[in-house]
Amino acid sequence: MQTGTEGNGGNITIDSGSFSLRDGAFLTASTSGLGNAGNVTVSAKNAVDLADAHIFSTVEAGGVGKGGNIDINAATLSLIDGAQLQTITREAFNTQPAGRGDAGNVNVNVTGIVDIAGEKNGLFSTIFSRVETGTVGNGGNITIDSGSFSLRDGAQLTASTFGQGNAGTIKVNAADFFNISGKSSNFNLGLFVNSQSQTGTAGDILVTSPRVTLDNGGRLNALSASGNGGDINLQTDLLLLRRGAQISTTAGTAQAGGNGGNINIDAPSGFIVAVPSENSDITANAYTGNGGRVDIQAFGIYGIQKSQFPTSLSDITASSEFGVNGTVELNTPDIDPNSGLVNLPTVPVDTQVAQTCTAGNAVAKSSFTITGRGGLPPLPGDALNTDAVQVDLVTLNPEVSKPSTTAVSTNPTSPIPTRIVEATGWVIAANGDVILTSSAPTLTPHSSWQSPADCRAFNQHQGG
Repeated sequence: MQTGTEGNGGNITIDSGSFSLRDGAFLTASTSGLGNAGNVTVSAKNAVDLADAHIFSTVEAGGVGKGGNIDINAATLSLIDGAQLQTITREAFNTQPAGRGDAGNVNVNVTGIVDIAGEKNGLFSTIFSRVETGTVGNGGNITIDSGSFSLRDGAQLTASTFGQGNAGTIKVNAADFFNISGKSSNFNLGLFVNSQSQTGTAGDILVTSPRVTLDNGGRLNALSASGNGGDINLQTDLLLLRRGAQISTTAGTAQAGGNGGNINIDAPSGFIVAVPSENSDITANAYTGNGGRVDIQAFGIYGIQKSQFPTSLSDITASSEFGVNGTVELNTPDIDPNSGLVNLPTVPVDTQVAQTCTAGNAVAKSSFTITGRGGLPPLPGDALNTDAVQVDLVTLNPEVSKPSTTAVSTNPTSPIPTRIVEATGWVIAANGDVILTSSAPTLTPHSSWQSPADCRAFNQHQGG
């Protein structure tokens, strides 16, 4: 629609096997008059690929009406080399006043991967919905349902407002994985909801995926210059934060107050993992207003810890520079790693071998020697150090002349008892006692011992 006209703009609909837009090409549905802009719908059985190309739906300067939606339905979506999907309510231009109306929504529904990456001529690949300075209207929402989601090398999803209205909401549902990764931590890439309006608020960010990775400066950021910060909600089984990754809701500036938004991370059977020295943070901070609330439910949290104020390490904070700090709640299973453990003594206890046995001959003797914990740490909870003693398996040597180690016991050992030899025979002593012997006698016992009469005679003789 042209300036000064009335009526709604028409729709653009594309239905194909695959769709490709390249080398500065674009599709546009806009209004500059009184009426709504049209919608742009692209449906493909296979891939939708944009490289250095754009799809717009806008309320232009001088226009009054709602922006149209951009809908993508395909097997995969690729935006590379500065390709963009945009819904905008534009600011004043030349003699035309700023547009008035809500920006449209962007809806992406693919079964495979959504891959957004790269830049060309300083223009980064993005999906955004924006209400510009001086306009009246709310930003549109960005919704992505996909098998997997990848944002790389400076690419962004942004829902923002600089006029009189609220920023939109970004929602991503990735069935397999959600990944944001830059070339370095200096890149400003990720999902952003941003309100620079004096009256509007930032929208929310909602991410659902079994694996969420933020790497090399990857961000989820809800920023508000004056009103309340937006909320960030994650539902996942694994959240991995690497190399300056950031999840933050920030509100307020030196000129205007605002309360920090809330962060909720729901991983009841999963884990949150970071590297302490890489300064990956989860923050719900404010400038003069109240800090937000951070609620985390996870089976385990590793490498990142709760802190009162941000530091150079990986922190979880809910602070306010000149206001009231927020709260941080970490809900993990009530498992005490020290329960059931007993500290081992640092000094070896006195030991004593009470009885020895031979190892094949009468020369070799058994011994008991304390050698420490060998390759194990001094205590179960300690890390293994470089001074750990290596203890190898040994082979029993029956011919040991000298002990190879010095006895540790401080108590004197008992004298070696007389060797006990197994009995193999027996004889009768002169006084009638039965004596067990180590070998069978060589003489045949007198036959009279079997005769009762002779026994009595023998006893009488002894008695006489």
